[in-house]
Amino acid sequence: MRSTEPPSNNDRLIQRYLDFLRLERRYSEHSVLAVRRDLSFIEGSLATVSVGALKTILVKRHAGGSAPSSLARMASSWRGFFGFLLDAGQIEVNPALGLKTPKLPRALPKAVGVDQLAALLQGPLPEQYRLAQAHVLIELLYCTGLRISEALSLSNAVLANSTELRVQGKGNKTRIVPVINALRERFAEFSDLRTKHLTQLCNPPASALFVSAKGLPLSARQAQKDVSEFSKLRGLDQHLHPHMLRHSFGSHMLQSTQNLRAVQELLGHASIASTQVYTALDFDHLSGVYDKAFPRAK
Repeated sequence: MRSTEPPSNNDRLIQRYLDFLRLERRYSEHSVLAVRRDLSFIEGSLATVSVGALKTILVKRHAGGSAPSSLARMASSWRGFFGFLLDAGQIEVNPALGLKTPKLPRALPKAVGVDQLAALLQGPLPEQYRLAQAHVLIELLYCTGLRISEALSLSNAVLANSTELRVQGKGNKTRIVPVINALRERFAEFSDLRTKHLTQLCNPPASALFVSAKGLPLSARQAQKDVSEFSKLRGLDQHLHPHMLRHSFGSHMLQSTQNLRAVQELLGHASIASTQVYTALDFDHLSGVYDKAFPRAK
């Protein structure tokens, strides 16, 4: 039976914060649920929680086998939550600011080679709508560096002859991404297939650019499956998922331009440190640039 007890003050404050993340910060439902789990480990009145109590929770979780990445995420959730309460005047100090977690090894993002992607995207769109859409989605992600959530939030208005995309990314930050001629031509090719697909379903025109077999907005999970299946059918010798295309965009742009700040803007990174990881993807290329540019290397 559902409990008839009124929610505690802790529960109300946690729910306010989760609503803030969902509505104001535009967190995905998956991320909101992860934060909810992290906050569920906090015991006692939120106004009296100490840094020592939070450290004890982390130590117990670590001893129980929790991965360093899980502990880091938990501490981050706590810092954000108590910062929210501090701003709202509910507490006087953020007890999570002094937390330290095991250092995480920085994993390099995986990227696909330029020639491999060129081979994957050559030729006309497949006749089957789902595969044609996967082709367009792959080309969009690679040519713009969009996150999959950003791509799936686009409306069909971008199928018009536009030279740029206005994207709302993490933290409600808006950025403008150029649309190259090849991508505009692909949009035009896809537009007819999309219209035919919706007509066969007897559905009214959908506002979302990418739609499912039933004409509903395409989910991230289905997009991942379609991208993977398309790449396998085209003979790609590695598993492809949407975020690899964003990494490939960042890596290839940085190799070509050596302009870290421009790549940061195009990817929508809040910090240049997030973009710097791409400098490690192709050390041979960077080493060659160094040899040519630095006087003592000649």
